[in-house]
This record gives sequence, C-alpha cells and structure tokens, in this order.
Amino acid sequence: MLIVLTGKTASGKDTILAKLSQKYPDLHNIVTTTSRKIREGEHDDLDYHFISREEFKKRVDRGDFVEFVEYGNNLYGTEKKELEATLNHNAIWKIDPSMAGKVREVIKDKKVLVIYITTSEEVILQRLQERNLTEDEIESRMADDEAFFQEFKDKYDYIIENVPGKLDETVDKIVKILESRAS
Repeated sequence: MLIVLTGKTASGKDTILAKLSQKYPDLHNIVTTTSRKIREGEHDDLDYHFISREEFKKRVDRGDFVEFVEYGNNLYGTEKKELEATLNHNAIWKIDPSMAGKVREVIKDKKVLVIYITTSEEVILQRLQERNLTEDEIESRMADDEAFFQEFKDKYDYIIENVPGKLDETVDKIVKILESRAS
C-alpha cells in the first residue's frame, strides 16, 4: 500500500509523518526533493533532499522527476528513483495537495490511500508567521491551499483535522484508518 499524506501548509504533516514512522518502522518514507532552504531541526536526505533551484531545474530537464510543483516560491518534487525504491514495500509519501489529487493517475500498480491533513486558519497563520514568511507569501500559500482543496477534495480518501494539542489523537485516527485498510 502507498499512503499519501498531504494537506494544508503548516498543518503538521511532517510531525504526523514522524509519528507514523515511529509506529511503523517498516513503512518506507519516500523522501521528496526541494529547492527551499533547510529549516532548523531538519536533516538533508531525511526530511527532504535539499538542492539548489538550479540543480532542481537540471533534474527536471533530465526527466528525473515523476512529479514536481512550484509552491511558495520553491520547487518540490519526487524523483523517480525514490518512488521506484518503494515498489515492493508499504510506503508513505508526503506530497503537495495538487499532486495528491492526481496520484492515482501516476501510480497505477499499487493500492493508494490519500489522507488530507487540515487545521484551523488561525493556527496556520501563526505557524507561517513563525517561519518568518512575508505577508504576501502567507497569503499566497493560504490561497493556494484553498484552491487545491476545492479542486481535489473529492480525490482525498480521508480529511483529518489536526487539532493543536491533540497530535496523538490525530495520529490515532490515521492508525485506525490504516489498520482497517490492512484487514
């Protein structure tokens, strides 16, 4: 099975992914590539493959990516080699909501489960401000989130709210979904 984790910017996807990886150590994490700067606490080749924008574009031109998108003035994508390494494993893939809405067009030979994570606008605004983004960047990300959600909401199997202070409950909901799908 391929579990696709997606959702609003700053909704807690990375934290949820880390918790799921702890609970399911055999679950292969598909590490995506980005041109954005590494943040405090992140690790190259674990959280993302961090590369320059120029290198990202070279890899796009070579056809190395199965999908990519520009979001928040940065490039994000999944290299074919990352995806191919998971073909015989259960895997989790954190990707952009627009690509998550189209994932079944890309992945045809694997059972796919798409989980969309959301949280309140107030929490997202606070988290994005803490990342020192400009007001224009924040507005752009929040507008993109809404547009992607409206366009692809029927493609997501589950929509789960990540309520601040209730991370374990959020993860438990996902675990129950995974366990029900495994049986």
